[in-house]
Amino acid sequence: MIRFGPAGIPIETPGERSTVAGIEYCGKIGLGAMEVEFVHGVNMGEEKARAAGEIAQKSNVLLSCHAPYYINCCAKEPAKISASVKYIVATAQAAWWLQASPIVIHPGHYMGRPAAECKKLVNSTFQRCLDEMETLGVIGVLLGAELTGKKSAYGSLDEIIGLSEDFGLKQVMPVVDFAHYHAREARLKTFEDYSRILGKVESHLGSKAAKSFHCHFSGIEIIDAGERSHLPISVNSPPFEPLARAFAENGWEGRVICESPLIEKDALEMQKAYQKIAKQG
Repeated sequence: MIRFGPAGIPIETPGERSTVAGIEYCGKIGLGAMEVEFVHGVNMGEEKARAAGEIAQKSNVLLSCHAPYYINCCAKEPAKISASVKYIVATAQAAWWLQASPIVIHPGHYMGRPAAECKKLVNSTFQRCLDEMETLGVIGVLLGAELTGKKSAYGSLDEIIGLSEDFGLKQVMPVVDFAHYHAREARLKTFEDYSRILGKVESHLGSKAAKSFHCHFSGIEIIDAGERSHLPISVNSPPFEPLARAFAENGWEGRVICESPLIEKDALEMQKAYQKIAKQG
């Protein structure tokens, strides 16, 4: 089973646009997931987070979180690395209160350096985060290394798979953003294009990766540097239907988080398309 949900509070959430209201609205309209966006900072306390987590349980909505955008796990300055650890651990703490996992992280930027050098720094930073999380008793919250859309950013498909290989799926999981892949690595058009990505993830990380997959999807505007902005799925760039078939025919399970500007509308459209294909067998 694949669950679908929005990246953030649904646009048409009635009344106050709060996390709790957004979760309830997702459940009401039939979506089974939602990503809580901490992209501009973690500003949710324990009481509020625990209450939202309880509502998610009652609404049958699985939660994940997105860490702040300004994280750079391979920064050149030690102070920036330390700040990134602080933001990631704060996100993980909030996620633990929310009963949410994974926390999605943009790993960092090459800044003119070889990928191997950045890999060492990202691994070291992730380990610091995991150590601090353990000290705080934050258990069961996975770090989600996102496939990044800019060619200047650390986070290719191979790099995020490599992070999961290094730490194991119990600590770090790859978060494939298919729009980012489409902009950064290769254009996605066919069932075979998507199946190759899923096959690579499963061949490196095992069948468990196919049963707890977490990904992002939207349309994308592309420039020479990679992504420029997320677009509605109606632009069909990349197309969703072949991915839905790849999920259904290969028996994958997990969550698809919609980062289109039409977050819940397009999440519902993708869910409808996937369920139609799944029913066809």
